[in-house]
Amino acid sequence: MKIGLLLPYTGIDTAQGTDVTNGFELYLAMAGRSTGTCDIEIIKEDDEAKPEVALMRLKKLVEADRVDFLVGPISSAVVLAIRHYVRECGVPLVVPAAFTRVLTAPNEAAPNIFRLSETSDQANYPMGSWIMEHTPYRNIIVMAADFAGGRHSVEAFMAGFRAAGGKIAAEIYPPFGNSDFGPALRQAAAFDADAVYAWFAGADAVHFLTQYKDYGLDRTLPLTGHSALTSDTILPVIGKAALGIITTGSYSATVDTQDNHQFVRDYEAAYNSRPSRYSECGWVAAALITTAVHDLNGALSDPARTRAALKTALAKIRPPRGSMEFDRYGQAITPIYITRTEEQFGRVINVVIDTLPAVTQERTWGWWNRTSQDAAK
Repeated sequence: MKIGLLLPYTGIDTAQGTDVTNGFELYLAMAGRSTGTCDIEIIKEDDEAKPEVALMRLKKLVEADRVDFLVGPISSAVVLAIRHYVRECGVPLVVPAAFTRVLTAPNEAAPNIFRLSETSDQANYPMGSWIMEHTPYRNIIVMAADFAGGRHSVEAFMAGFRAAGGKIAAEIYPPFGNSDFGPALRQAAAFDADAVYAWFAGADAVHFLTQYKDYGLDRTLPLTGHSALTSDTILPVIGKAALGIITTGSYSATVDTQDNHQFVRDYEAAYNSRPSRYSECGWVAAALITTAVHDLNGALSDPARTRAALKTALAKIRPPRGSMEFDRYGQAITPIYITRTEEQFGRVINVVIDTLPAVTQERTWGWWNRTSQDAAK
Protein backbone atom coordinates (compact mmCIF):
# COMPACT_ATOMS: atom_id res chain seq x y z
CA MET A 1 0.00 0.00 0.00
CA LYS A 2 1.35 3.41 -0.99
CA ILE A 3 0.54 6.63 0.87
CA GLY A 4 1.58 9.97 -0.60
CA LEU A 5 2.36 12.82 1.78
CA LEU A 6 1.85 16.18 0.06
CA LEU A 7 3.20 18.60 2.66
CA PRO A 8 5.47 21.66 2.90
CA TYR A 9 9.03 20.61 3.72
CA THR A 10 10.56 23.92 2.64
CA GLY A 11 9.29 27.48 2.90
CA ILE A 12 7.12 29.25 5.44
CA ASP A 13 5.11 26.20 6.54
CA THR A 14 8.05 23.83 7.03
CA ALA A 15 7.43 23.40 10.77
CA GLN A 16 3.81 22.40 10.21
CA GLY A 17 4.69 19.94 7.45
CA THR A 18 7.38 18.37 9.61
CA ASP A 19 5.00 18.04 12.56
CA VAL A 20 2.33 16.28 10.48
CA THR A 21 4.97 13.90 9.14
CA ASN A 22 6.36 13.23 12.62
CA GLY A 23 2.93 12.38 14.00
CA PHE A 24 2.14 10.22 10.98
CA GLU A 25 5.40 8.28 11.19
CA LEU A 26 5.12 7.90 14.97
CA TYR A 27 1.85 6.00 14.58
CA LEU A 28 3.22 3.89 11.73
CA ALA A 29 6.29 2.99 13.79
CA MET A 30 4.03 1.83 16.61
CA ALA A 31 2.01 -0.21 14.10
CA GLY A 32 5.12 -1.79 12.58
CA ARG A 33 4.53 0.09 9.29
CA SER A 34 1.80 -2.37 8.47
CA THR A 35 -2.00 -2.53 8.57
CA GLY A 36 -1.88 -6.20 9.48
CA THR A 37 -2.88 -7.10 5.93
CA CYS A 38 -0.25 -5.19 3.92
CA ASP A 39 2.97 -3.26 4.36
CA ILE A 40 3.04 0.50 3.96
CA GLU A 41 5.25 2.56 1.67
CA ILE A 42 5.43 6.34 2.23
CA ILE A 43 6.23 8.72 -0.64
CA LYS A 44 6.85 12.33 0.37
CA GLU A 45 6.45 15.33 -1.91
CA ASP A 46 7.22 18.94 -0.95
CA ASP A 47 4.38 21.26 -1.97
CA GLU A 48 6.37 24.30 -0.72
CA ALA A 49 2.99 25.75 0.38
CA LYS A 50 2.60 26.92 -3.24
CA PRO A 51 -0.58 25.99 -5.15
CA GLU A 52 1.09 25.55 -8.54
CA VAL A 53 3.88 23.40 -7.10
CA ALA A 54 1.39 21.33 -5.10
CA LEU A 55 -0.72 20.51 -8.15
CA MET A 56 2.32 19.40 -10.14
CA ARG A 57 3.59 17.13 -7.35
CA LEU A 58 0.12 15.81 -6.62
CA LYS A 59 -0.19 14.64 -10.22
CA LYS A 60 3.16 12.88 -9.86
CA LEU A 61 1.94 11.03 -6.76
CA VAL A 62 -1.30 9.97 -8.44
CA GLU A 63 -0.23 9.30 -12.02
CA ALA A 64 3.38 8.12 -11.67
CA ASP A 65 3.57 6.71 -8.14
CA ARG A 66 -0.03 5.46 -8.19
CA VAL A 67 -0.58 6.01 -4.47
CA ASP A 68 -3.59 4.48 -2.75
CA PHE A 69 -4.10 7.37 -0.30
CA LEU A 70 -3.04 11.02 -0.07
CA VAL A 71 -2.34 13.02 3.09
CA GLY A 72 -2.08 16.81 2.98
CA PRO A 73 -1.84 19.70 2.52
CA ILE A 74 -1.37 22.34 5.25
CA SER A 75 -2.24 25.50 3.36
CA SER A 76 -5.85 26.48 2.67
CA ALA A 77 -4.74 28.14 -0.57
CA VAL A 78 -3.13 24.87 -1.66
CA VAL A 79 -6.11 22.67 -0.80
CA LEU A 80 -8.44 24.95 -2.77
CA ALA A 81 -6.09 24.70 -5.76
CA ILE A 82 -5.97 20.89 -5.78
CA ARG A 83 -9.46 19.86 -4.69
CA HIS A 84 -10.99 19.59 -8.17
CA TYR A 85 -8.18 17.34 -9.39
CA VAL A 86 -8.52 15.19 -6.27
CA ARG A 87 -12.26 14.82 -6.82
CA GLU A 88 -11.69 13.80 -10.43
CA CYS A 89 -8.88 11.32 -9.78
CA GLY A 90 -10.81 9.62 -6.97
CA VAL A 91 -7.83 8.89 -4.70
CA PRO A 92 -8.88 9.40 -1.06
CA LEU A 93 -7.36 12.56 0.43
CA VAL A 94 -7.01 12.93 4.20
CA VAL A 95 -6.51 16.61 5.02
CA PRO A 96 -4.70 17.15 8.34
CA ALA A 97 -4.89 20.91 8.73
CA ALA A 98 -5.92 23.08 5.74
CA PHE A 99 -9.07 24.42 7.34
CA THR A 100 -10.81 26.76 4.92
CA ARG A 101 -14.54 26.33 5.44
CA VAL A 102 -15.11 26.02 1.69
CA LEU A 103 -13.53 22.55 1.41
CA THR A 104 -16.32 20.67 3.23
CA ALA A 105 -19.19 23.09 2.73
CA PRO A 106 -22.44 21.39 1.62
CA ASN A 107 -22.16 22.50 -2.00
CA GLU A 108 -18.40 21.97 -2.25
CA ALA A 109 -17.58 18.72 -0.41
CA ALA A 110 -16.15 15.75 -2.32
CA PRO A 111 -16.87 12.13 -1.34
CA ASN A 112 -13.16 11.23 -1.32
CA ILE A 113 -11.94 14.17 0.81
CA PHE A 114 -11.82 13.79 4.60
CA ARG A 115 -10.60 16.52 6.97
CA LEU A 116 -9.31 15.98 10.51
CA SER A 117 -8.70 19.52 11.72
CA GLU A 118 -11.54 21.86 12.60
CA THR A 119 -12.81 24.17 9.87
CA SER A 120 -11.98 27.86 9.96
CA ASP A 121 -15.43 28.30 11.56
CA GLN A 122 -15.56 25.51 14.15
CA ALA A 123 -13.03 27.14 16.49
CA ASN A 124 -13.14 30.81 15.49
CA TYR A 125 -16.90 31.42 15.33
CA PRO A 126 -17.74 30.19 18.87
CA MET A 127 -14.70 32.05 20.17
CA GLY A 128 -16.59 35.28 19.50
CA SER A 129 -19.29 34.52 22.04
CA TRP A 130 -16.75 32.92 24.42
CA ILE A 131 -14.76 36.15 24.57
CA MET A 132 -17.91 38.17 25.21
CA GLU A 133 -18.85 35.83 28.06
CA HIS A 134 -15.45 35.30 29.69
CA THR A 135 -13.44 38.50 29.08
CA PRO A 136 -14.01 42.27 29.32
CA TYR A 137 -13.12 42.76 25.62
CA ARG A 138 -15.90 44.45 23.68
CA ASN A 139 -14.03 46.31 20.90
CA ILE A 140 -11.43 44.21 19.09
CA ILE A 141 -8.92 44.64 16.25
CA VAL A 142 -8.51 41.61 13.99
CA MET A 143 -5.17 40.87 12.31
CA ALA A 144 -4.50 37.96 9.96
CA ALA A 145 -2.23 36.79 7.16
CA ASP A 146 -3.69 37.91 3.85
CA PHE A 147 -4.72 34.57 2.33
CA ALA A 148 -7.70 32.21 2.52
CA GLY A 149 -6.85 30.57 5.85
CA GLY A 150 -6.16 33.81 7.68
CA ARG A 151 -9.10 35.74 6.29
CA HIS A 152 -11.59 32.90 6.78
CA SER A 153 -10.50 32.54 10.40
CA VAL A 154 -11.04 36.15 11.40
CA GLU A 155 -14.19 36.44 9.29
CA ALA A 156 -15.68 33.63 11.37
CA PHE A 157 -14.52 35.20 14.62
CA MET A 158 -15.93 38.60 13.65
CA ALA A 159 -19.30 37.05 12.79
CA GLY A 160 -19.49 35.27 16.15
CA PHE A 161 -18.25 38.28 18.09
CA ARG A 162 -20.70 40.67 16.44
CA ALA A 163 -23.58 38.23 16.90
CA ALA A 164 -22.79 38.24 20.64
CA GLY A 165 -22.77 42.05 20.76
CA GLY A 166 -19.09 42.84 20.20
CA LYS A 167 -17.62 45.49 17.90
CA ILE A 168 -14.69 45.32 15.48
CA ALA A 169 -12.41 48.37 15.70
CA ALA A 170 -10.32 47.54 12.62
CA GLU A 171 -9.24 44.79 10.21
CA ILE A 172 -5.54 44.54 9.32
CA TYR A 173 -4.15 41.99 6.86
CA PRO A 174 -0.35 41.86 6.53
CA PRO A 175 0.95 39.81 3.59
CA PHE A 176 1.39 36.05 3.96
CA GLY A 177 5.05 35.15 4.44
CA ASN A 178 5.88 38.42 6.16
CA SER A 179 8.92 39.18 8.34
CA ASP A 180 8.29 42.86 9.08
CA PHE A 181 5.07 43.51 10.99
CA GLY A 182 6.07 47.06 11.95
CA PRO A 183 3.62 48.87 9.64
CA ALA A 184 0.71 46.64 10.72
CA LEU A 185 1.54 46.98 14.42
CA ARG A 186 1.81 50.76 14.19
CA GLN A 187 -1.56 50.78 12.46
CA ALA A 188 -3.09 48.68 15.26
CA ALA A 189 -1.62 50.94 17.95
CA ALA A 190 -3.49 53.90 16.48
CA PHE A 191 -6.92 52.45 17.26
CA ASP A 192 -8.83 52.67 20.52
CA ALA A 193 -9.56 49.01 21.22
CA ASP A 194 -9.64 46.46 24.05
CA ALA A 195 -7.66 43.61 22.46
CA VAL A 196 -6.41 41.99 19.23
CA TYR A 197 -7.65 38.73 17.70
CA ALA A 198 -5.05 37.25 15.34
CA TRP A 199 -4.33 34.40 12.94
CA PHE A 200 -0.73 33.80 11.94
CA ALA A 201 1.12 30.49 11.73
CA GLY A 202 4.63 29.10 11.47
CA ALA A 203 7.37 31.63 10.79
CA ASP A 204 4.77 34.40 10.46
CA ALA A 205 3.57 33.70 14.01
CA VAL A 206 7.13 33.78 15.38
CA HIS A 207 7.84 37.15 13.76
CA PHE A 208 4.44 38.57 14.71
CA LEU A 209 4.57 37.62 18.39
CA THR A 210 8.18 38.69 18.85
CA GLN A 211 7.56 42.07 17.25
CA TYR A 212 4.23 42.50 19.05
CA LYS A 213 6.11 42.41 22.35
CA ASP A 214 8.99 44.52 21.03
CA TYR A 215 6.52 47.25 20.06
CA GLY A 216 4.96 47.09 23.54
CA LEU A 217 1.48 46.29 22.27
CA ASP A 218 1.16 43.41 24.73
CA ARG A 219 0.91 46.03 27.52
CA THR A 220 -2.05 47.87 25.97
CA LEU A 221 -3.76 45.36 23.67
CA PRO A 222 -4.07 41.82 25.09
CA LEU A 223 -3.66 39.20 22.38
CA THR A 224 -6.12 36.43 21.51
CA GLY A 225 -6.56 34.29 18.42
CA HIS A 226 -6.49 30.86 16.85
CA SER A 227 -4.16 28.19 18.24
CA ALA A 228 -1.94 28.30 15.13
CA LEU A 229 -0.62 31.51 16.70
CA THR A 230 0.86 29.67 19.69
CA SER A 231 1.51 26.22 18.26
CA ASP A 232 3.37 24.04 20.76
CA THR A 233 6.20 23.57 18.27
CA ILE A 234 7.04 27.26 17.99
CA LEU A 235 6.52 28.22 21.65
CA PRO A 236 10.13 27.31 22.62
CA VAL A 237 11.34 29.76 19.96
CA ILE A 238 9.00 32.56 21.02
CA GLY A 239 9.42 32.02 24.77
CA LYS A 240 7.96 34.53 27.20
CA ALA A 241 6.78 36.82 24.41
CA ALA A 242 3.84 34.42 24.09
CA LEU A 243 2.75 34.48 27.73
CA GLY A 244 -0.90 35.19 28.51
CA ILE A 245 -2.30 34.68 25.01
CA ILE A 246 -5.74 33.04 24.87
CA THR A 247 -6.38 30.90 21.79
CA THR A 248 -8.87 28.39 20.41
CA GLY A 249 -8.33 25.18 18.47
CA SER A 250 -8.85 21.44 18.34
CA TYR A 251 -5.74 20.27 20.21
CA SER A 252 -3.23 21.12 22.93
CA ALA A 253 -0.49 18.95 24.36
CA THR A 254 -2.09 19.58 27.78
CA VAL A 255 -5.44 17.94 26.90
CA ASP A 256 -6.20 15.78 29.93
CA THR A 257 -6.93 12.34 28.48
CA GLN A 258 -5.00 9.12 29.03
CA ASP A 259 -4.60 8.73 25.28
CA ASN A 260 -3.09 12.19 25.00
CA HIS A 261 -0.72 11.68 27.95
CA GLN A 262 0.61 8.56 26.21
CA PHE A 263 0.83 10.34 22.85
CA VAL A 264 2.81 13.22 24.37
CA ARG A 265 5.21 10.80 26.10
CA ASP A 266 5.76 8.82 22.90
CA TYR A 267 6.19 11.96 20.80
CA GLU A 268 8.66 13.58 23.20
CA ALA A 269 10.67 10.36 23.36
CA ALA A 270 10.83 10.16 19.56
CA TYR A 271 11.43 13.81 18.67
CA ASN A 272 12.52 15.59 21.87
CA SER A 273 9.74 18.17 21.50
CA ARG A 274 6.09 18.53 22.43
CA PRO A 275 3.51 17.63 19.80
CA SER A 276 1.54 20.40 18.13
CA ARG A 277 -1.96 20.37 16.65
CA TYR A 278 -0.28 19.40 13.36
CA SER A 279 1.52 16.48 15.01
CA GLU A 280 -1.73 15.18 16.44
CA CYS A 281 -3.50 15.46 13.07
CA GLY A 282 -0.67 13.49 11.45
CA TRP A 283 -1.01 10.75 14.07
CA VAL A 284 -4.79 10.60 13.58
CA ALA A 285 -4.37 10.51 9.78
CA ALA A 286 -2.15 7.42 10.04
CA ALA A 287 -4.51 5.75 12.50
CA LEU A 288 -7.48 6.51 10.25
CA ILE A 289 -5.96 5.03 7.10
CA THR A 290 -4.51 1.93 8.73
CA THR A 291 -7.77 1.21 10.55
CA ALA A 292 -9.79 1.58 7.34
CA VAL A 293 -7.44 -0.69 5.38
CA HIS A 294 -7.51 -3.27 8.16
CA ASP A 295 -11.32 -3.23 8.07
CA LEU A 296 -11.12 -3.83 4.30
CA ASN A 297 -8.66 -6.72 4.74
CA GLY A 298 -6.34 -4.84 2.43
CA ALA A 299 -8.78 -4.88 -0.51
CA LEU A 300 -8.66 -1.39 -2.06
CA SER A 301 -10.09 -2.08 -5.51
CA ASP A 302 -13.56 -0.72 -4.76
CA PRO A 303 -13.43 3.10 -4.28
CA ALA A 304 -16.88 3.25 -2.69
CA ARG A 305 -15.99 0.63 -0.07
CA THR A 306 -12.70 2.41 0.65
CA ARG A 307 -14.49 5.72 1.19
CA ALA A 308 -17.06 4.05 3.43
CA ALA A 309 -14.30 2.42 5.50
CA LEU A 310 -12.57 5.77 6.00
CA LYS A 311 -15.86 7.38 6.97
CA THR A 312 -16.50 4.88 9.76
CA ALA A 313 -12.89 4.37 10.90
CA LEU A 314 -12.59 7.72 12.70
CA ALA A 315 -15.09 6.76 15.39
CA LYS A 316 -13.16 3.50 15.98
CA ILE A 317 -9.80 5.04 16.86
CA ARG A 318 -8.78 6.96 19.98
CA PRO A 319 -7.43 10.36 18.97
CA PRO A 320 -5.31 12.16 21.58
CA ARG A 321 -7.71 15.13 21.52
CA GLY A 322 -10.75 12.95 22.34
CA SER A 323 -13.60 11.28 20.48
CA MET A 324 -14.19 12.28 16.86
CA GLU A 325 -16.37 11.28 13.94
CA PHE A 326 -17.02 12.50 10.41
CA ASP A 327 -20.17 14.35 9.43
CA ARG A 328 -21.93 13.64 6.13
CA TYR A 329 -19.54 15.97 4.29
CA GLY A 330 -16.30 14.32 5.43
CA GLN A 331 -15.56 16.97 8.06
CA ALA A 332 -14.48 15.97 11.55
CA ILE A 333 -16.81 16.65 14.46
CA THR A 334 -14.26 17.54 17.13
CA PRO A 335 -13.83 18.99 20.59
CA ILE A 336 -12.58 22.57 20.64
CA TYR A 337 -10.24 23.72 23.40
CA ILE A 338 -9.70 27.23 24.76
CA THR A 339 -6.13 27.61 26.01
CA ARG A 340 -3.94 30.21 27.68
CA THR A 341 -0.16 30.30 27.40
CA GLU A 342 1.48 29.94 30.82
CA GLU A 343 4.96 29.21 32.13
CA GLN A 344 5.21 25.89 33.95
CA PHE A 345 8.35 24.01 34.95
CA GLY A 346 10.53 26.44 33.04
CA ARG A 347 8.71 26.32 29.70
CA VAL A 348 5.80 28.11 28.04
CA ILE A 349 2.84 25.82 27.29
CA ASN A 350 -0.79 26.06 26.20
CA VAL A 351 -2.96 25.26 29.22
CA VAL A 352 -6.56 24.20 28.58
CA ILE A 353 -8.96 26.54 30.37
CA ASP A 354 -12.25 25.51 28.74
CA THR A 355 -13.68 22.86 26.39
CA LEU A 356 -16.43 23.01 23.79
CA PRO A 357 -17.40 19.35 23.17
CA ALA A 358 -18.27 17.84 19.78
CA VAL A 359 -18.44 21.03 17.71
CA THR A 360 -19.90 20.45 14.24
CA GLN A 361 -19.40 22.60 11.17
CA GLU A 362 -23.18 22.66 10.80
CA ARG A 363 -23.35 24.46 14.13
CA THR A 364 -21.21 27.27 12.73
CA TRP A 365 -21.68 27.56 8.99
CA GLY A 366 -25.05 29.32 9.15
CA TRP A 367 -23.58 32.81 9.39
CA TRP A 368 -21.62 32.70 6.13
CA ASN A 369 -24.26 30.70 4.29
CA ARG A 370 -26.72 33.49 5.08
CA THR A 371 -24.15 36.08 4.03
CA SER A 372 -23.61 34.26 0.71
CA GLN A 373 -27.35 34.10 0.08
CA ASP A 374 -27.76 37.80 0.82
CA ALA A 375 -24.90 38.68 -1.53
CA ALA A 376 -26.55 36.71 -4.33
CA LYS A 377 -29.81 38.69 -4.11
